[in-house]
Amino acid sequence: MDVLITVETEMFDHREVKPHFINPCCFGEDFAAWLKKEISPLADSGFNLSKIIQEDYGGGFWAWHGKDPFWVAISYVGDGPQEAPAQWVISVNYDPGLNLIKRLFHKPDRQALEQLRDHVLQAVASKTAIRMVPAPRYGPDGLGTPSKSPPKSGAGAPGGG
Repeated sequence: MDVLITVETEMFDHREVKPHFINPCCFGEDFAAWLKKEISPLADSGFNLSKIIQEDYGGGFWAWHGKDPFWVAISYVGDGPQEAPAQWVISVNYDPGLNLIKRLFHKPDRQALEQLRDHVLQAVASKTAIRMVPAPRYGPDGLGTPSKSPPKSGAGAPGGG
């Protein structure tokens, strides 16, 4: 069960490419740090939050509940620094990593995942400077730069004749 939330905000850096970045689009460490702080009261419910980890799409952190690893990712939507407002995708999902046995036979604690998801949603919704928006649309092949225009219909379009 992946949870995806798309937001627009100017609260977090999306213009200055830092020297330690893996690529020019991996913004999000300040967003991840803010979100981690906002959901830190989950420690009282048995969650253990990891350090922020930089990824090529942004950043994220692990939220362990018992033996269940959940990955909270912040992904910057764009091909490098851009003007306001920046779009971000937040995902929350169970991720057992490469453990095949866990992938096949272990069922994560659904209540823990829902609690984590609800805290993430509550944190985002509590800030007036963060606005939830529809997910970005991509080109007809599902790849490439997000488009803010509505999808085309007819021949050559997904689902078109």
